[in-house]
Amino acid sequence: MRSLYTERPVLRRLEGGWTRLEARLNRLTLASFNPLYHLGTLSVFLLLVLMLTGIYLVLIYEPNAARAYASVERISSSGFGSLMRSMHRYAADGLVITVVLHALKMLLSDRFWGSRWLSWISGWAILALCWFIGVLGYWLVWDQRAQWLTESVAGLLGAPVQLLFAGPNFAAQTASLFVIVLFLHVFLPALIGVGLLLHTFRLSRSRWLAPRWLMFEALAVLALLSLARPVSSAAPADLGRIVADVPLDHWYLGFLALGQRLGAPLLIALSGVVGLLLLLLPWLARRQRLGPAVVTAESCTGCGLCVQECPYEAIELRPRDDRSRYDSLAVVNADRCTSCGLCVGICSPGGIDLAGLAATDLRRQLMSALKAERAAERRPSVVFACQRHLALGSLDSTPAMPPVGADEANTPRLRVAVQRSPDEQDSLVIFPLACAGMLHPDWIREGLSHGAVSAMILSCPSHDCASREGPDSLAARLDRRGSLQRQQVFWLEAAPGDDLAITRLTASAAQSSPPSALPDLRSWLRQRSQQITLRSFATGLLLFLLIFFGGTLLADHDSRAWRPGYAMLRVALSHSGRLKETASELPADMAAKLPPGVSASQISGGERYPVVLRIELDRTEVMNRSYEAAGLRNEGRASAVETILITPGSHELRIWMMDDGLSWSSVFSGTVEVAPGQVRTLLFDQSSASFHLH
Repeated sequence: MRSLYTERPVLRRLEGGWTRLEARLNRLTLASFNPLYHLGTLSVFLLLVLMLTGIYLVLIYEPNAARAYASVERISSSGFGSLMRSMHRYAADGLVITVVLHALKMLLSDRFWGSRWLSWISGWAILALCWFIGVLGYWLVWDQRAQWLTESVAGLLGAPVQLLFAGPNFAAQTASLFVIVLFLHVFLPALIGVGLLLHTFRLSRSRWLAPRWLMFEALAVLALLSLARPVSSAAPADLGRIVADVPLDHWYLGFLALGQRLGAPLLIALSGVVGLLLLLLPWLARRQRLGPAVVTAESCTGCGLCVQECPYEAIELRPRDDRSRYDSLAVVNADRCTSCGLCVGICSPGGIDLAGLAATDLRRQLMSALKAERAAERRPSVVFACQRHLALGSLDSTPAMPPVGADEANTPRLRVAVQRSPDEQDSLVIFPLACAGMLHPDWIREGLSHGAVSAMILSCPSHDCASREGPDSLAARLDRRGSLQRQQVFWLEAAPGDDLAITRLTASAAQSSPPSALPDLRSWLRQRSQQITLRSFATGLLLFLLIFFGGTLLADHDSRAWRPGYAMLRVALSHSGRLKETASELPADMAAKLPPGVSASQISGGERYPVVLRIELDRTEVMNRSYEAAGLRNEGRASAVETILITPGSHELRIWMMDDGLSWSSVFSGTVEVAPGQVRTLLFDQSSASFHLH
């Protein structure tokens, strides 16, 4: 049986560590100024920064192997150009960091399965697309990082692609390639826009823009980093030199160093397995829901409030076909329902409920618990708490009876629980909610009228609600109930798992006594959050600096492509082997009918012999390899690019080739001089049937 949110211990322990970090940050600043609550909209803002800075860069950049590096250096030579380039780079790193943190937060808080599967998969697709676009951007600089990238990718794509960069005229051969890569780098972001639309497709009232203070802080951090640590290129790409130590941005190019250590096949296989698991996770790690919401037709008035309240567009109104005096009936799409319960909290007639957390049953349990506590002469307070707070231990400051029980079918369900103080004088009657937005104001009134000395609401911060709009929806309802605001009602927004949350909440209630007016703790927090204090702003700015600067420092490390002190020979071949004569395989009558100038080999497909190379270095054979002709029938050219590491100095080199399946012919013989780090290329010339040294 799949477990409930409250019964997934591994994820809850990991999420608890995350939310405790958020709670400590909230004590330094305010929850309203905690950037960890705005990772999604912050990512969108960084995309806008990348777009605006990229427009400036592309106007100056020259897509050509001979001039690309110089044009990038020209950008960096001016103060404004260096600022734009550096902000472009740091925004790209920040985008990966924020998207990964956003995905991690969604994973730990169980917001990746069920109706959220589309957002989960599209989010990873957006990240993969951003990474790919970033890699293309690094290639456009055409420095040693781009050279290492080119050599690695060309090696995977095979000899035909490697040959484009092997000859002395590679700049002319690859001119169109630079234009294509620039086109992809500039116009592929349009697909990110499509991905964002899919990402928010099932959301009502999607939030696209980050708060103004957050955008200002992000711009300030990007500018500070750009001025303090301007981005610079590595040495220019030189295919006649070995890539030695080169700084890599490991957020984008770390796979180069990893592939060198693990090998490209193993790295590709591991990446494929991890990617497949991430895509299948919404189905591999499903859990039991408290929902979906269920409509009671007899009680539904067709008012449409639940349709407007639902954050996921899971409810719609349809014409009724029964004898009701109302025209419409609310219908729930179970596949889209996230079991948040916001529709329950807005429905006054009680016409909708969660299948696994029935409000009627919970209210009956609440009345029974309050009656029992009053009979024992205790002073009970009712605490309305969302399941995140229950699961992550916000109420563990007093001896707790877990608010989880089992119904007659042995199905786990959240239940009302009681926590008593050590002196047995006071008690907390805990009313579990799927989300704070599930709380109906009438339930507060019922609790107070049945003996509760106070009613306390413990919810997530409004910017961190797992149901997106729970605290805001509840605030709108309570704002319309002025009488409740003058009673013993307290509200605290706190990070789930905050060990001081229930202490702060009960202390606020204990400091007031009826019949004096009591402060609404949530209103006080909301008023305070509107005041941008220096401490809150500075704390958020410092956190930004730590995340961005730390992420950049982690990303930039020198990585070595080849062992130092060596040189390299590159042997590049594109050659057609001899045609295989197959006239004897043709029937005699067909062979006699061959037109003039048409050979039997052409009729049989023009199959060619493989080309075999044997290389001796200093009279020692270092390679003997066969290369099949291209084509379905092996009718094309045989292509190969081989690299051989050698020590610097003078070497005697001999190369033999067999292209007819019978005899060897010498295609190179001579002395090769190589300096440390140098790459000497031997390129086969079809007309002279020999290798030429470059």
